[in-house]
Amino acid sequence: MLIFEPRQGSEADADRVMARARARAGAAGWHCWAYRNEMSAHEITLFLEGPQQDGPARPIFGSEIQELRDLASRFEPVRSLIEHPIEDPAT
Repeated sequence: MLIFEPRQGSEADADRVMARARARAGAAGWHCWAYRNEMSAHEITLFLEGPQQDGPARPIFGSEIQELRDLASRFEPVRSLIEHPIEDPAT
């Protein structure tokens, strides 16, 4: 998941990059979607969800994430709850 705000005037370019990201993720068997914050309509949250697969992790995107970063006035990658569990499974 990542949260970003396109720079003013770059919204159309960001939309095109997000469409490519969704297409690339879909082709790899992942689901990618975005929504705008109701309180701050300029803020976009991009989600990626997919099946757990055996074997080494592989990149899903090409240059799309860097392109979104370049188009953003604010860009925040957010770690998943799997990487940072909210509960200790040992307790």
